[in-house]
Amino acid sequence: MSEDSFLFVTRTLNENNRRCSDGDGVAFQIYNWGFEWQHYDNPVHRHSFYEICYVLDGAGEYEDEDITYKLEAGTLFASLPGHWHQIRSRTGLQLFFVAFEVVSAASSPEARQYDAGLLDSPSPVVAGPEGVTALLWRALYRHVLQHRADGEPHTNSLCALLLRSFPGTFGRPDGTPVAKAKSSSRSRTHLVQLAKRYIRDNLSGSLGLAEVSAYLNISGRHLSRVFKEELGQSLVDYVTRERMLSAEGLLKTTLCSVKEIADLTGYQSVHYFTRVFSDRYGIPPAEYRKKSLPAST
Repeated sequence: MSEDSFLFVTRTLNENNRRCSDGDGVAFQIYNWGFEWQHYDNPVHRHSFYEICYVLDGAGEYEDEDITYKLEAGTLFASLPGHWHQIRSRTGLQLFFVAFEVVSAASSPEARQYDAGLLDSPSPVVAGPEGVTALLWRALYRHVLQHRADGEPHTNSLCALLLRSFPGTFGRPDGTPVAKAKSSSRSRTHLVQLAKRYIRDNLSGSLGLAEVSAYLNISGRHLSRVFKEELGQSLVDYVTRERMLSAEGLLKTTLCSVKEIADLTGYQSVHYFTRVFSDRYGIPPAEYRKKSLPAST
């Protein structure tokens, strides 16, 4: 292994393997592959996608939602959507990682099961140097080095196998936290993440408490309470906010009519859509679009 080989594998995968499917209903959009020769510290941050990392060598710490975990050779750790996290190492880590999102249809039971498997994991860190995921990480690295031709067909299959292994790996309580978890339930946070993903993927449809809770297979009363505790707002308020943000973006970036935008954001009545938008932004949608257009020269 060398720094040059890490760079080569990173470049090859990012140029040729940005999307893959496991053949069983789960498809992945890959934002970034990374094979880092020495990774030290990064700032506390969060993102809207998954990021799964494998420590090939070195030692450090991983902080997830104010809980600190030890990192060592063979450790795998998961950064979940919306979680504040940070990597720290004084000596540097040889690190493999992939940032990705599940892009299967929201109605796909396989995709729902995949999300639930990761979001409901008891710990973001597992020690499994000879587990399936660790072996697949090393196999992918060696495979790319040995098959240097761009677009080599078996590489995508190996990428899909690796990503498909993550829920099973993180479903086992192997992580040993340095600090005790806070009293807030990790499962509540994951439930909200699943609900937010479903809402984002279905803005044009019905998103009442009954529909979202049915998708999550929980009671509407429980979902309402969890939303209020985790986000400080009701599910109805959150849905309205997401619909308005989507409408704002469509007004600025598309030529869709106000009626079409109302349909795309879940409003059957253009008059009601206009009223909700005006209450939020102070002006009707058509006037908002006009003010957002760049000034003519």
